[in-house]
Amino acid sequence: MDGLNTPVFDLQLVSRVNVGMLTALTYDTLLNIDQEYRLLWKTPWSAVKTLYLWARYSTFIDTALAVHIRTQLVVDPATCHTASIFIRTFAVVGSIITELILTIRTYALFEKSTTLLVFLAFLWFGIGGVNIWALIRWTETLAPVPMSPPNSCNLDSSTNIGVVIYASLLFGETVVFLLTAWRGLHTFWLSRSIYRQSQLVTTFYRDGISFYLAIFVILVVDVSLTTQAPPGLKSIADSPLRVMQSVLACHLVLHARAVGASEETLMDTDETGETGVVLDTMSRMF
Repeated sequence: MDGLNTPVFDLQLVSRVNVGMLTALTYDTLLNIDQEYRLLWKTPWSAVKTLYLWARYSTFIDTALAVHIRTQLVVDPATCHTASIFIRTFAVVGSIITELILTIRTYALFEKSTTLLVFLAFLWFGIGGVNIWALIRWTETLAPVPMSPPNSCNLDSSTNIGVVIYASLLFGETVVFLLTAWRGLHTFWLSRSIYRQSQLVTTFYRDGISFYLAIFVILVVDVSLTTQAPPGLKSIADSPLRVMQSVLACHLVLHARAVGASEETLMDTDETGETGVVLDTMSRMF
C-alpha cells in the first residue's frame, strides 16, 4: 500500500482526473450542440451570449493544456513552470468571468435594481482582486513536488494560499445563493402573482440553487484538499471545479432560454403590471 502514497502515483491520479474532466466537458458540449445552435448561435449578440461562449469554450484551453503537460514523459522545467502558471491563472480568471452569469441572473431577479447592481459589482471586483493577489502569491511559491518523477511537470505551492481563492469564490457563491433564496421566498410564499405560474421564474430559482449546491460541495473539497492533502494532490479538484462551473453555468443559460422560448402564457404589461415587467426583463436578459 505504501506505493500508493507516492508522488508518482499522485501525479498519475491527477492526470487521470484531468483526462476524465476533459472527456466530460467534450461529451457535454457535443450533447448540447444542437440546442446551443438554436438558442445561442442564431440569436443576436448579448452579454449573456458572450459569457456563455466564454464559459463553454475557454475551459477547453486550460483543461486540455493541463492534460497535455501532466501526461508528457519529458517536460522542460521552464516550460512546466510557465504552463502551470498559465493553467492556474487562466482557470481562476475564467471562473471569475463565469460568475458574471450568476450575477446577471440575480440582477434580473431583482428587477434590475441599481442598488443591487452596485453591490454585486463591488462583490465581483472584490473577489477578483483577492484572487489576483492570491495568484501572485501562489506563483511566487511554486516549486516541484519532492520525489516527483524525473523530467515530469508536477509543481505546487509550498503554502496553502489556494484556500484564499476557493474561500473567496465560496463567499461570492453564498451571497448570490442567499439573495436568490430570499427573493424566491418573497416571490413564491409572500406573493400571489403570476410568479407562481411562471415556469421561467421557477427555472431561475431552481437552477440557481442547484448550481450553488453542486459548486459548494466541490469548493469544500478543494479547501479540504489544500489544507490536508499531500502536495501532489492539492490541485486534484481544480479541474472538476473548473469544468463543473462551465457545464452548470452553460446549462443555466440553455435551460432558461429553452423555458423562456416555450413559455405558454405571455401576458401584457398593462394587464400584469410589475410582474409582466419582471418576466419580460428575464426573457430579454437571458
